[in-house]
Amino acid sequence: MSAYLIGNVEIRDANAIAEYRRQALPLVEKFGGRALVIDGAAEFFEGNWLPRNMILLEFPNIEAIQGLLSSPEYAPLVAMRRANAHTDLVAFETA
Repeated sequence: MSAYLIGNVEIRDANAIAEYRRQALPLVEKFGGRALVIDGAAEFFEGNWLPRNMILLEFPNIEAIQGLLSSPEYAPLVAMRRANAHTDLVAFETA
């Protein structure tokens, strides 16, 4: 059963976020994930959500996402991301 992590990213410092991604994407792969969309332009249809730069990552399961987000290797990257962008994250597993 696959799991997906969706991020809506409002980037404040593009250079810092490029460096964050350079370091974060190998960790995504280490936890079994792969990037399906990076900086995707969302087509908005209805509601109050304001999509920005979208990311979509696929993982083998929700535990892999939890493992990545709580890993000691990822902790300094969280600080880097939060200092240079506002990100809304949501994850879900397929049925």
